Amino acid sequence: MPQVTDRYPADTRIFASDVWESMTRTNPIWPVTFWVPASIAMVAWTIYQGTSAIAAFAFFFFGLLLWTLSEYILHRFVFHYVPQNPKVRRFFFLVHQVHHDHPEYDRIVMPVPGAMILGSPILALLYFTLGGVNCWATFAGVVIGYLAYDYTHLATHFGKPKTRWMKGLRRRHQQHHHAYPDRWFGVSSPLWDYVFRTHVRRGERPTGKVYPGNLVDWNRPDFVVDGHEHGPTPEAAE
Repeated sequence: MPQVTDRYPADTRIFASDVWESMTRTNPIWPVTFWVPASIAMVAWTIYQGTSAIAAFAFFFFGLLLWTLSEYILHRFVFHYVPQNPKVRRFFFLVHQVHHDHPEYDRIVMPVPGAMILGSPILALLYFTLGGVNCWATFAGVVIGYLAYDYTHLATHFGKPKTRWMKGLRRRHQQHHHAYPDRWFGVSSPLWDYVFRTHVRRGERPTGKVYPGNLVDWNRPDFVVDGHEHGPTPEAAE
């Protein structure tokens, strides 16, 4: 399989607009600073509205489990989808492929405004399925699961794990990036990889399947790189 040669250098500028570009980066301290107090408040609100503490925490852990499944499904079927339409491909590049090409410290975690936008439909779905009270504790579990994903992801790329568990997560994610892009879609937990048999088995060699990531030959969309246009004028600059 031919090796991709048109990947972009580190510190890629995706948007010509400073405002849009700022939405793609954030200091990793901000999501946890905002979302942990917000999640505590959501669980407290559920209890305050009359749900027992035991039930509220049950909804919280249900949300946590729901996130791990969502993380797996999104990573496997959405993040790694390669559309044929160039404009749609640009969107999917922004979603995940830019990370596979060159992980950057301030692009690993989701900026708070972006997370609020993406989280709104999830909260709405929980509201209509679980009601206007218990949805908050459940959404808090989803949020904490998302934080676990984001910061586990950050640690697997830029940290030095000390525990056996974290070393295992890092090893599996590095295998996903560098040898098995069609394996190990769970980042914060390998649970669903074992359930759906997308884990790497002992002695298994890379399959060579066409997924974004390691040695996959598909054209990257044109973006602004280091303040200069790379290829045709990108739609982002229009």
